[in-house]
Amino acid sequence: GSKDMPERNIVEDIKFAQEIINKNRNGLEVVKALAQGGFTDVAQDMLNIQKAKLTGDYLHTSAIIVGDGQVLSAVNDVNDYAGPATGYRLQGERWEEIKNIPGALDPNEID
Repeated sequence: GSKDMPERNIVEDIKFAQEIINKNRNGLEVVKALAQGGFTDVAQDMLNIQKAKLTGDYLHTSAIIVGDGQVLSAVNDVNDYAGPATGYRLQGERWEEIKNIPGALDPNEID
């Protein structure tokens, strides 16, 4: 599992999720509760997701929401793939960061 998440009480999480469904809560109510609970960064991210849902951008094939809340989709980030070696390639600092992930397996040593 992810080491980014703290230990959780999954039973309580499921109960709370069911309560949200039963009370017919909406995304903005969740945003408000997160902000009031001191989770302003999560609230802002959730608000950005709600905005993306309103515009419909998230419906496009392989749409993603990047760090600044911008939606990248087939509409605004056209896929120009035209065969091998023509698609997106990581470069520069990000490529170096990924190449140097601690504990990464060497693909040449996998059976």
